Amino acid sequence: MNLEILFLSIIQGVSEILPVSSSVNLYFFSKLWGLSAFSFGLKIALHVGSLMAFMVYFRRDIGSIFRAMFTRKNKLSDTYFWALVVGTLPVTILGYFAIDFVKEFDSKGVVGASCILFGCLLLVCDKLSIARARSGDRSRVSIPKAMIIGCFQAVSIFPGVSRLGICITAARILHIDRKKSIAFAMLLAIPSICGSMSLGIIDCYKHNNFAIFSMDSLIGVLLTMMIGIVIIFPCVRHMEKTGFTYLVIYRILMGILMLLM
Repeated sequence: MNLEILFLSIIQGVSEILPVSSSVNLYFFSKLWGLSAFSFGLKIALHVGSLMAFMVYFRRDIGSIFRAMFTRKNKLSDTYFWALVVGTLPVTILGYFAIDFVKEFDSKGVVGASCILFGCLLLVCDKLSIARARSGDRSRVSIPKAMIIGCFQAVSIFPGVSRLGICITAARILHIDRKKSIAFAMLLAIPSICGSMSLGIIDCYKHNNFAIFSMDSLIGVLLTMMIGIVIIFPCVRHMEKTGFTYLVIYRILMGILMLLM
């Protein structure tokens, strides 16, 4: 087994299910470990592994959506389907039209500052939401709230923001309880990763780069998926119970190190 692929799979498998930006962690630890630049196809493969881990974790929600779509036992309105559709639209639109503009911000300084700023924002909003906790319908992920969360998610196309982190931040601002905030933010990862993965595959095809179909990529998919499945349960439980303090401290330290690199 290629140890570089194992290392990258561990980083991706852990980072994608925490609000710490997997792309930043892949970049930082690759430099720290002295790894050579890995292929764009392998990056896609690692994200496919995370996607599969999410699908295993949310298999019941996904099953409910499909049953509602193809049978009459459930209504789509009783599932997360429309909330996910609405929540995915902003990042899809902005990602399509602003991808070249966003590349201008891809620097270590911007990434480091984003790690610190959006990490602190997550912690503050989570603490304030606890202090102003309300009961009843306010904890539900309604369609308007899903749209707002989706608009926040669109910001994650900028380097260092963390898609999961910004979605949880938005949900906590809307006083959605921590457990549902984490769950919905993770569910939003499924269509988001599918979209970015599709664009990546199309880009590989245009440039006649079929590295995504290599054996290394297949190993990366399987390793990332297995690592994600193993750690997603304890990580989610930890975030639900204790919050994000330690993760934000990690983000601040990571941001400082990126600024100093």
